[in-house]
Amino acid sequence: MTVAVERIAKELTISPRELERRSLEAFIERERRLTNLDIADLQDRYGVRTARDLAQRIETKAVYSHPAWEEMIEWERLETYLGQLNQWQIDLR
Repeated sequence: MTVAVERIAKELTISPRELERRSLEAFIERERRLTNLDIADLQDRYGVRTARDLAQRIETKAVYSHPAWEEMIEWERLETYLGQLNQWQIDLR
């Protein structure tokens, strides 16, 4: 792996460290886009903006609890992951 990074960096005329930084930024941005798409799907499906809003709709029986509870938990996990991605991007600067 290190040999490939060094070779590619040399061919791109950038440092291996810069190539790694740019690669991580591209990965983080791709993951952020995919995560936001997953969240948008849940927003559309349930007509709410946040996982908390979904929880309220479940509690008031505005939506059936199954599979909404499982999807709310997944939504919370996605929000946590999005926060981690944001922190990683800050750490790269």
